[in-house]
Amino acid sequence: MSDEALSVAALYATEQDRLRRRLIGRGLSAPQAADAVQELFLRLLRAPRAELRDPSAYLSRAADSIAIDHWRREQRSRLLFAVEEPDALAIPDPGPSAEARLVEQERFADLEQELAALPPRSREVLLLHKFEELSYAEIAQRLGISRNTVMVHLANAMRLLRQRVREKNSLGAN
Repeated sequence: MSDEALSVAALYATEQDRLRRRLIGRGLSAPQAADAVQELFLRLLRAPRAELRDPSAYLSRAADSIAIDHWRREQRSRLLFAVEEPDALAIPDPGPSAEARLVEQERFADLEQELAALPPRSREVLLLHKFEELSYAEIAQRLGISRNTVMVHLANAMRLLRQRVREKNSLGAN
């Protein structure tokens, strides 16, 4: 055996396990990594000796190149599969599902019904505060009532809404 063949055999003995783990870490399966290590050492044997200063570094760079080539082939095969399967290219609707929209419509209808059942002034105060985001002072000024009266109407509206929700929940549980 020549000195060159002995040095490649010694390098194989020391580097093959590290290269296999490196390739597995970059997405190759164990059998693919084992085949790739064989390919790496064939490349090393074919490489011009004059240009090869650090065989270990050469093998690491070549392993990275093989891993990238493997990744590219995987991406191409996924793309080809997706083109053959038109549903795979369908972009999902980011909006809520029809069922979720229906549930929201029902909840909104329930809320409208509960708001309509409130005493008129309490409902008005609640809507101004929660939906128009007016302060107590702004509501008092707009309605011509005191700030304390605004607070009483708001507390009354919230208490009635909570009470109705509890009643509905207890009816739904039975």
